[in-house]
Amino acid sequence: MNISPKKIGILGGGQLGKMLCMAAAPWHLELHILDKSRDFPAAPYCHHFTEGDFSSYEDVINFGKNLDLLTIEIENVNLSALKALKKMGKEIFPDPEFLEMVKDKGKQNNFFRDLQIPTPSFSSFESLAELESSLMRSELELPFVWKSRFEGYDGKGVRLVSKMEDLESLPDSPCLAEELVEIEKELAIIISRNAEGRIAVYDPVEMIFESRANLLDILIYPAKTEEGVSLDMRQTAMKIVSKTDYRGILAIEFFLDKKGRLLANEMAPRPHNSGHHTIECCPCSQYEQLLRAMLSLPPGDCSRIQQGLMFNLLGHPAHSGPAVIRGVDLLHETPNAHLHWYGKKETRPFRKMGHVVIAGRDRNELLEKAEFLKKTIKVTT
Repeated sequence: MNISPKKIGILGGGQLGKMLCMAAAPWHLELHILDKSRDFPAAPYCHHFTEGDFSSYEDVINFGKNLDLLTIEIENVNLSALKALKKMGKEIFPDPEFLEMVKDKGKQNNFFRDLQIPTPSFSSFESLAELESSLMRSELELPFVWKSRFEGYDGKGVRLVSKMEDLESLPDSPCLAEELVEIEKELAIIISRNAEGRIAVYDPVEMIFESRANLLDILIYPAKTEEGVSLDMRQTAMKIVSKTDYRGILAIEFFLDKKGRLLANEMAPRPHNSGHHTIECCPCSQYEQLLRAMLSLPPGDCSRIQQGLMFNLLGHPAHSGPAVIRGVDLLHETPNAHLHWYGKKETRPFRKMGHVVIAGRDRNELLEKAEFLKKTIKVTT
């Protein structure tokens, strides 16, 4: 007998799908995954793996039609199929309408604006040519941050434009021109909400990014901010999920600028890199929290057990090919250091291959351990 008889489907079999399966294992929930290859990280950890393309209407319909609940580990899935499955009575997390808004960064920024949530100032364009025309008419000034409105993640789809020549390498596609913010800190918060409207909010985290690839490099939990900033983040997150009748888990990233402004950056309606530490640092991880929301169970305890620091294990910039992790023996000798190796067979420059969480009571000690281990552990070929 299972805790729940419901069949749960996940679109995507990468590391987030893997950790979601591992969170479901103690309850022996029946998890199904759709992705292109059984070589992907989540495949060994789910009950049923279907090889297919989550961007294909037919594949998603065929995958989901015999399941009860569906969720995602990546936004770039077939929305039309999810909408059709919802009409068939399937429960989708997040709701396809919310996902459609999040997938378009222009709509997402307008959503923030409609809720009176501060963001960097921005202009939305249907093409690069339209943006260039705006520059020519002096309606837009350099420098600014160019963002692709669609399919931007893990540092992709974001460029600094400081001179006209920078536009030459950009695609002619829908985009945003966003204010270049003088960033003091980058922050994130994770919130969950179930069908009964019960909410759980994790303490905010601080994020430090790898400058070359614009990928999350180090996460510090909890964020060291003024209480008012943390409170504003919580209130913003609660406003978003309450106004939209949201169900599931939601990560929201913010800029704190040098003037003290808290500005919403973007959302991810799924488990997120900024919540990996919750496995070691909180009684209920973000992955279990999502399962609880999907099954209409009470929210789990998201209080802080201990502080944590997480860093990504990124593929070496000079290596592509079969992945080898080096220096891991020293990690195993480090107290309260936890390796999460995703099991991807091939590495390439800056590919997310795993992460490490170092937990404890002393923030400075965590930073020292992380600095040492980051220099020691390498992903090469």
